[in-house]
Amino acid sequence: MNSEPEKQIEKPWWNRPLWGDRTMVEKLDSIIHKNHEQIPEEVIEHHKQVMSELKILTPIARALDNPKFVESEFITFFNITNLFAKEIGEYEGLRNYVALFRVAVEAKNTFLKIEQIELSHRSTKQQELYNFVLGKLGEKIDSATFIEILNIEKEQILQGVKTEEGKFAVNSYVDTLETIARQDDLGLKLLYLFKKYNLDDFSLLKIVSDMIDYLVNKNLQNFEEIVLFVKVNRDKFIQLSNIIEIPPDKTTDQDFARMFQYIALKRKYQEIYVQFQRLLELLVVWNDFYQTAKDIRNHYPNTEFDHPPEFEKAIPGEDLYFRYQNILKNLKS
Repeated sequence: MNSEPEKQIEKPWWNRPLWGDRTMVEKLDSIIHKNHEQIPEEVIEHHKQVMSELKILTPIARALDNPKFVESEFITFFNITNLFAKEIGEYEGLRNYVALFRVAVEAKNTFLKIEQIELSHRSTKQQELYNFVLGKLGEKIDSATFIEILNIEKEQILQGVKTEEGKFAVNSYVDTLETIARQDDLGLKLLYLFKKYNLDDFSLLKIVSDMIDYLVNKNLQNFEEIVLFVKVNRDKFIQLSNIIEIPPDKTTDQDFARMFQYIALKRKYQEIYVQFQRLLELLVVWNDFYQTAKDIRNHYPNTEFDHPPEFEKAIPGEDLYFRYQNILKNLKS
């Protein structure tokens, strides 16, 4: 039996072949490295197509741009995000803990809802469900498997629940657990860590979240001020660090301040940060076309060749790219 032809993976639109099975970059390379007395028409056509792509990309990039992206506090957030990601210097060993710290604060409402349901609905069948959940959390299974097993158990539990109020509580409990499982891979791990302690510890999340709300409107670049804030509230941070199981050598005031500074900055800029990431991704694509246009022009200098008008036009988007050039370079390092 004949097998179906293997489905080809579609290349990104900026790297699809312009001529036959060769990409624009490959075709251009074979042309510009030949000696010519005049600029070949094929090269001129390449240049026109590259410029056309730049004319399409530039207004999209400008639409994504935001004056806040060059403000010092936003740049501080960007730099700190990279320090945590790369675990450089004083940020070494903090990445996983700040991730749990962040999820703990952001998930406070769902965690508090779980606490409320477990304290308010204590029938035999409901407690059976709570114990089942604790056991599965301890097995540290992945989110998809947890959700699947949880729903199977829910159907069995519901058969033994007599009241509509009880059934509603079971469904609400499972829905909330699914929300945690779907929102973040660390959600279930964090829930398990909290459930190893008293449910009263859930109230700690609201306290810490309120602290972050307070700091969001302060100067988040003043690290020493954040350290002082941590010192005053150190007992709360220690409580949370015990639940998250942060090792003692990572619980200095400075460590907490670094994590707290990052979480507060993330809350302040999380919406436009996604937009910033899209802009940087687009500028990387823009730069590929830009370098191609520059290579063509440099290979055929106007001191040796008669340039067509297209070669003398300003390349669209240069000012925008140069604004973020250093950031893009740092991303590669």
